[in-house]
Amino acid sequence: MKLSLSKSAILVVLFLTTTAFAQQQGLSFNFFGGGARSEGMGQAFLAVSDDGTAGSWNPAGLYIHEKTLMNFSYSYLIPRGKLDYYHNGALLNSFDHDGEYGGINNWHFISPLRLKGHHFVLNMGYTRNFDTYSKFAENLMPERFGDNPEPNAFYDRYGSINTVNVGFGTRIYKQLSFGLTGNIYYGKVVTEEYRHFYDSTMEEDLIPVVYESDIRVYDSSAYTGFNITMGLLYTGEKVRAGLVVKTPFDLEGEADSTTVWLSTKNGVPYLTGGADEYVVGVDTFSLKMFHNDTAYVDDMTSQLEMPFVIGAGLAYNVRDNWLLSADVEYRAFQGRQIKLLDSLYLDADGDRTEFYTPFDPNWSDVWQFRLGTEYVFNTSFAQIPVRVGYRNEEFPEGSIRDVGIIYEGQKGIGVNNDSTRIFYRFDYDQNKVVGYSLALGFGLHFTQIMLDFAYTYSSYEQEIYTDQNILLGKNEWKDHHINLSFTGYF
Repeated sequence: MKLSLSKSAILVVLFLTTTAFAQQQGLSFNFFGGGARSEGMGQAFLAVSDDGTAGSWNPAGLYIHEKTLMNFSYSYLIPRGKLDYYHNGALLNSFDHDGEYGGINNWHFISPLRLKGHHFVLNMGYTRNFDTYSKFAENLMPERFGDNPEPNAFYDRYGSINTVNVGFGTRIYKQLSFGLTGNIYYGKVVTEEYRHFYDSTMEEDLIPVVYESDIRVYDSSAYTGFNITMGLLYTGEKVRAGLVVKTPFDLEGEADSTTVWLSTKNGVPYLTGGADEYVVGVDTFSLKMFHNDTAYVDDMTSQLEMPFVIGAGLAYNVRDNWLLSADVEYRAFQGRQIKLLDSLYLDADGDRTEFYTPFDPNWSDVWQFRLGTEYVFNTSFAQIPVRVGYRNEEFPEGSIRDVGIIYEGQKGIGVNNDSTRIFYRFDYDQNKVVGYSLALGFGLHFTQIMLDFAYTYSSYEQEIYTDQNILLGKNEWKDHHINLSFTGYF
């Protein structure tokens, strides 16, 4: 079964959008573990990993637990920032982007048991790896639709990618423990787009005519995948060292898209007349851009190749109540591809064979460094840990240049009565998103119950250039994230 050109084109549009301008706060692929304690330490947790979230960080840390416990967290993302939009290198206008997004972001149940006298600790959990919330604007095809340099396309994106973790931890030799978890990924990302085009001309009777077209696109993409996390943890008297490896996998995408195309001619709904219609001064291309149509495309299939990830951590107890930790993590994104389902074949036995067309998003490798500290005040009321953390933010952005999107519509549109119309075109370069996050946290730890709080301030920025190396836009994010955790021992 061959997919239609329209479905393939919308697939390309969807994932070019993902990689080109929404990935910075869209699909960041920072699959962090859960919990307010780790967040308060800047996510420098690979060598610590000794609380209820261990199964989502380094499962080797599960081994330390002697009691059954449950841990869950609620988080709240408050995105803030702005987009500076430039025309010919000069600042034209700015757009603020904000919002909020909350929900349970972590749940873990840990239970120890003995198998033939050997201590194992089992883990089952849920982790909200990262939230998505981003906005973007740009001017599509200004050379065809007037001199107005104002943006005529706006993009909103929101959603999350989550993981269900099932695994165990056990000691393999003296102070060395090992852990393994299977990770089931799922989540949904929604992209809402609005585009506006216009053109003006003179008809044969010299009456001025203004064509306007409003295009609204709603894309809902569901993602699934599976990989394995393996961890080692050395626990000394003052020093802890951790190593974590995550296997590469395909993040499967299933997308549904609705495109509503509404056009007017001098403010009146515009109905195209087919091959016999001809307007002086308006070429075939423009006629194809101004019409009315609604397109539904369901079950668009893709595969995003997720990389091999390796991370190492070191933690040091300066005192019994003072801990320092540091992590470094490498994500091998370079060379990974996005594959779009092109066609499939069903044989006589009903066996299904899928054929994918690869697309290179030109991703780059990512190195992340994380630092954290925790100081515990012992009082008669409770233990009160105070935490501070830092991490750099880097995303696997690439460059996209000179990509034309062809969309197949209904027959009989335009003077040539053909079936194609150009959707739009990418023709610019883009720098990587870079930034940092600062975290603060504290807790109240009682004998059976632990309460933890974390706040993270994240600052990102990205500059986008045209293919003539002219600054097109500068995006800045100043996001706030709040996390509340509860841990109870049975």
